[in-house]
Amino acid sequence: MKSKFLILLVAILVCTSPSAYSLSENSSRPADELSGLNASAPTGYTALQNDNDEPAAADADTLWEYSLRTSLTGSQATYRNWSQGGTNNISALGTTAFSVAYREDIYVYKTDVNLRYGKSRIGDGEFIKSDDLIRVRNQVRRLFSDERFSALFNLNFETQFDKGYENPIPEEGESRIVISRFFAPAYLSQTLGMSYNPDRNLRFEAGLAMKQTFVTDTDLSERYGLDPGDTFRNEAGFSLLIGFERRLMESIQYTGYVETFTNVNKSLKSTDVLFVNEITGQINRYISANVEFALAYNDDVTDELQVKQIISVGLSYNFFGS
Repeated sequence: MKSKFLILLVAILVCTSPSAYSLSENSSRPADELSGLNASAPTGYTALQNDNDEPAAADADTLWEYSLRTSLTGSQATYRNWSQGGTNNISALGTTAFSVAYREDIYVYKTDVNLRYGKSRIGDGEFIKSDDLIRVRNQVRRLFSDERFSALFNLNFETQFDKGYENPIPEEGESRIVISRFFAPAYLSQTLGMSYNPDRNLRFEAGLAMKQTFVTDTDLSERYGLDPGDTFRNEAGFSLLIGFERRLMESIQYTGYVETFTNVNKSLKSTDVLFVNEITGQINRYISANVEFALAYNDDVTDELQVKQIISVGLSYNFFGS
């Protein structure tokens, strides 16, 4: 597990460091013109803003905007001879969000890396994961004369670090059933299409898309819609995104989006849907609170609606950027 994490971390740093730190390039446009990047943050991206709802300032001699934020949240409860009863528990969740954006003339590039990993233990049981995500999103746009419109190309990747279980707390005599692990599944998608950004808070994206599913553990192939023993599936279809973000108060930010993928060889009823809502509040420089509520539908995995809800409070730190 640790070796996989280290390999992935090194790969991310190698891929992003040339862009994140090429700050010696001279700019042919004023730095404040980069504010247009925030109006069209790609899927699931957090706009580069400061607490006054203004774009994060880019270096005056560069075309770059960048941000790195980490947080650690957790909870702990211990009971001993407590008359109302209770169960000892402990949990921790670490997150890292890195964004870098670049603009030159009519071309805009942005990449976003989001890493999440948490574990919890109830009573005297084992530590099990409570949240797990590796997500890398890249977008290139070519702006038109009316900069609310642009041609776009998205390249996104998503998987998880660790094993997930259908029954994380098994009954006595029962074994835990693995339902996910690193690269099982993993998703790679590409979208070529158009973007419309009527204002800095709202965006629409649509286009032709390809989606690849990787399942390196063949025991899980059928669980993710592959034929028995297969490790790869390629799909062609159409992708649609509607995203909205807004600063609700000086220190509270809302970000939400609906993203779909429709396979051209399947019924519209089989459209994959992801609906994410996140509210982030910065209590002070080092303490933040976060509420996330997400719904997902993917009948390759299950016919049931998937639901995720997380509330967390803990330490956070911005190394640079907003």
